[in-house]
Amino acid sequence: MKQLKDKITNKLERLFEQRLVPRLVQWGEYLETKIRRYKHQELKSQLKFCGLGLRFKRDIRIDHPQNVSLGNKVYIGPDVLLDGRGGITIGDNTTLGFNVVILSANHDYQSNDLPYQHNVYIHKPVVIGRNVWIGGNVLIIPGVSIGDGAIVAAGTVVTANVEPLAIVGNQPMRTIKYRDKKHYEQLANKQYQDNS
Repeated sequence: MKQLKDKITNKLERLFEQRLVPRLVQWGEYLETKIRRYKHQELKSQLKFCGLGLRFKRDIRIDHPQNVSLGNKVYIGPDVLLDGRGGITIGDNTTLGFNVVILSANHDYQSNDLPYQHNVYIHKPVVIGRNVWIGGNVLIIPGVSIGDGAIVAAGTVVTANVEPLAIVGNQPMRTIKYRDKKHYEQLANKQYQDNS
């Protein structure tokens, strides 16, 4: 009796693994695609401006979409983050590669709080022209403008305006400036006293 039970159990397990599991995987992929398309449509309806032919590839995150304008035939690759707090405008026929991050707000390091308050920001709009190509893993900081026809190489940290038709890349780290030492020490001492 045990042998018969084991034989039936093994046969059912093989059927499950060979036929049902692949179908479940296909249905899961199908449902993920439908859900993603629905989320993309919802996101497009929340944008300040949404041009014709706008395409999102897989997952995208747009914070404060009401401050984001995307032109005609814009392509946004997978795993892109657009932080629209300060406003983002992207012109027609522009392509954003995978893992691109565009920030339009930054913490105010000169505020009177340590550690930094999460609600104290400086908003600076980002404007990207038409026919711009932005490679993968690019970070664009608040307040930057990128001119028409420019190309930003993969992995670049864009910290300054990019002229039209310029090709930019390779951002070596350098000291930009220093914080006000006296102001910092006052804040640090105050925080130390508050925590004691």
